[in-house]
Amino acid sequence: MAFRSLVRFSPAGQVVTFSIFSYPMASRFWALVQMGLFPRQLQRVQGLSFGKMMGSGKNFLSFLPDFSRYALLAVWENEAAADTFFGSAPMEAFRRKASEIWTAKLLPLRTHGKWDGTSPFQPYPDLHFPDLPVAVLTRATIRTGALADFWRHVPQASRSLYSSDALLYSIGVGEKPVVQQATVSFWRNAKALEEFAYRQAGHREIVRRTREKNWYSEDLFARFLPVATEGTCGGQDLLAQYPTYEELMIK
Repeated sequence: MAFRSLVRFSPAGQVVTFSIFSYPMASRFWALVQMGLFPRQLQRVQGLSFGKMMGSGKNFLSFLPDFSRYALLAVWENEAAADTFFGSAPMEAFRRKASEIWTAKLLPLRTHGKWDGTSPFQPYPDLHFPDLPVAVLTRATIRTGALADFWRHVPQASRSLYSSDALLYSIGVGEKPVVQQATVSFWRNAKALEEFAYRQAGHREIVRRTREKNWYSEDLFARFLPVATEGTCGGQDLLAQYPTYEELMIK
């Protein structure tokens, strides 16, 4: 398969990919095993500077795991390294087992915080394409003493998120159940995202509680420009409504 470009680009530097793997019942045990095995393989992949294989939860963030769906976040030194990996034998094994794989290529726009003590993303701060979608990653390690309070407020956070018609898709993922949680969401455009972030009362309340209660021992926020997609999730390309590309040359 080939990536479908939303933006024509030639980045000399970092490219991030986010992939969602969906599995039929017959492959779900194999997929679960990969959560233990595949991270070690990732350490040997050339051109990969950061990678996380993650499980997902039912109904966005949830105590209940979804054994039919997993995600891979990967940070590449350049686009060529990403393309080599997605044409490699390990990815072919995933394609044989999965019923669907959807991948987005992303360029970091802004980031703050740490993930495992590092800052994995190198932003391209001058990119501005107001009519194109944006992707948002949030990730946190929840303090042990804050677990009950955090999970008590998850339903409120989910309701506020899904109340926005600017949201195209979201998924709750994580490295460790309950304690290490992340969300990846795709939004219609930057303006719509900012209106949700700053004007939606439920979301503002969750942000306030996060700061006041000091829920996290480590957290990270990052925003990305999706520039290409490949495959399907739930029978469709999640960004199919953006069929054309615009000029973007990055030196």
